[in-house]
Amino acid sequence: MTKNLLCAIFCTMLLIATPSSNAQKLFDEPLISLWNHRTDLDLTDLVSKNGFNLIWTHDEAYTGVEKFEDTHMYKCLQIEGVDYVLAKIERAQWGWTQEESVRHAKWIAKLSLKHKGIFGLYLNDFYDEIEDGIRTEEQWEEIIAAAKDVNPDIRLVAPHYPHRNQEKHSFDFEIDGIILNLWGNTPEIIDNAEKHLKVGLEHHPDRFVIAGLYLHSGVDGGNWLTKEEFKKVLSHYVEMVNKEKLAGLRIFSAGQLIENPEYIKWTKKVFQNLY
Repeated sequence: MTKNLLCAIFCTMLLIATPSSNAQKLFDEPLISLWNHRTDLDLTDLVSKNGFNLIWTHDEAYTGVEKFEDTHMYKCLQIEGVDYVLAKIERAQWGWTQEESVRHAKWIAKLSLKHKGIFGLYLNDFYDEIEDGIRTEEQWEEIIAAAKDVNPDIRLVAPHYPHRNQEKHSFDFEIDGIILNLWGNTPEIIDNAEKHLKVGLEHHPDRFVIAGLYLHSGVDGGNWLTKEEFKKVLSHYVEMVNKEKLAGLRIFSAGQLIENPEYIKWTKKVFQNLY
């Protein structure tokens, strides 16, 4: 047996013995996150009671003069227990121009080089904007490139709504993570939550994935989740996090929790099963 053949056999055995990487194990702890687009709220009590370590924040588009210390990101990072914040590129439909979005992406990426508490940058309602003709794929690519050119390691997160069949899209962008959102809170959506989550995860085998849950959402006034619906879906998310099939979970939103504090108690109860 030749030396080259022995080497080939040994290398093959190493490949077989080495487990495949798990994108959901990239972080030292699960990402227990909370959406908060209201800058007036004090989240200290929510974080203390429920252990949120990542806050999805909202800042206006950078104009060139804002200081990090005056941002919503900075405010949330001052809360004991909060390790990370996720910045956001807001929807063009809600007023952000392409110029503003590119400038903001560059600024966040620059800040993330210095402030490790900035977990990354969220591209709000990514494919919704494309489907609705609000933004083009080329415009999103420009925003992504603007951030990555400044900090190649910045984490970019995009949403995927599996109950809207968004897996029909390739998601062929330089995106690092996905938030799987179930928006609408209809019985059909909630009853099929596990199926939707499975479909979404299968579409992103090499990205970290966070599962999102809305307390209140939907058309024509929307729907609040019942106690049973809320605990069933959130418990499944916790189970998936414990099995390292999810990098984390997200509750939408801080304002809705404060508006209906019974959800705070239910959340705490379910989160007791996290480990």
